[in-house]
Amino acid sequence: MSRRENTERKLLNALEEQINETGMVGVGVNAVAKRAGVSKELIYRYFDGMPGLLLAWMQEQDFWTARAGLIRDEESSQQTPAVLILSMLHAQIEALAGSESLREIRRWELIEQNEVTEQLAQRREKAARSFIDRVDGLTQELDVPAVVSIMLAGVLYMMLRSRTESHFLGVSLRTNAGWQRLYAALEQIIDAGFPENLRTQALADLERVKGEEYFDGSRQ
Repeated sequence: MSRRENTERKLLNALEEQINETGMVGVGVNAVAKRAGVSKELIYRYFDGMPGLLLAWMQEQDFWTARAGLIRDEESSQQTPAVLILSMLHAQIEALAGSESLREIRRWELIEQNEVTEQLAQRREKAARSFIDRVDGLTQELDVPAVVSIMLAGVLYMMLRSRTESHFLGVSLRTNAGWQRLYAALEQIIDAGFPENLRTQALADLERVKGEEYFDGSRQ
């Protein structure tokens, strides 16, 4: 690891530690540089300031920005849309559950609008659309983006709510058992509400049929 890479890692680690200790209210150039044991000028030199440092940290931590290619690889194409969506939801739960600093950033995004939160939202939306656009339009029976939006929002809300509330409608938000119930509920929603083809056919096969139908329709 080069000297610069080592310093960048120190700053990223210091940022996470600062978030965990003080929340976003205590995050600033001086505090992070002091914790990392480096000059604050290096934050500007290496990251273009605190916004760049926060964005770099989120690139590693946030599900959508760290795994933007989730649905683009060939292995994913052999899975059904239902399995892919459930895997995405489960990974979101694990990512948020495993990082208090990530949950703090997501809370901050909900209550404050600034240069950093806008960039985070835009980057997350772009990455999420690369996922959802592939499963959108495969059926006329379900508005997939709208349904998945509600499911994702529910996961995010309950994960962030767990900081101040231990239960929601009697379901524990702070235990593995509670989150297993919630994940099972997501499975039930998909099993009951998703059309059969999204639950039984591989994404690649559905895309091929969609392409053939489009080609046949354009020839008529």
